[in-house]
Amino acid sequence: MRQQSTKTGLLIAVYIILAVLDFVPIPLPARMVFPLFWLTVCALYMKRWMLSAALFFSFMGDVMGWQNELIPQIAFFALTQILYIILFTFQMPPEPARPKSFRLISLAILMTVYAAVVMWIFPKVEDSIIAWGIAVYAVLLLGMCYSALQHRDTLLMLGATFFVVSDFILGTHLFVQHIPYSHYLIMVPYYLGQGLLFAGIIKPPAEAIPASA
Repeated sequence: MRQQSTKTGLLIAVYIILAVLDFVPIPLPARMVFPLFWLTVCALYMKRWMLSAALFFSFMGDVMGWQNELIPQIAFFALTQILYIILFTFQMPPEPARPKSFRLISLAILMTVYAAVVMWIFPKVEDSIIAWGIAVYAVLLLGMCYSALQHRDTLLMLGATFFVVSDFILGTHLFVQHIPYSHYLIMVPYYLGQGLLFAGIIKPPAEAIPASA
């Protein structure tokens, strides 16, 4: 168990180093795609097939983002969210289940977030294909967050929340108004979200960090 924790810690440490490099002014234009490529390789090495597929699509989404290809980027991240939902709901169902009151409250909060996306971002998108892509993607993203919140695990809860925050800031920056230091405000929660989700998924169940109901 201790050896496994040490190995996991080393994998996460490399991921953190690669993520930090994205904010360092060095002549390496594709550096933003390295962190998710690393996590994908790690998941493949650990034979976590569903996780590796989700991370691979995230990596491809980062590649499309680096190339400013928004529609393929949305499509790849939509596949990511679908796989995370399957993973959290069917491959690692929450035990014990969250109380009904928590499920209703979390659902109400996420529906409010979706309403904010529809009213704040959706009207500002001029391309109808992109607009509807964002609307569908937001459903999948918040569905992923809801499925992660059902687990009594702080890493998964924080990871999903950071992911949502990152995408909300990205949508605001792209379609509503320019945000200063947007790269930091978008990518820091994104890297945190992906790293926390990865750590929460791969750790043994006995090491789960409980969160209050």
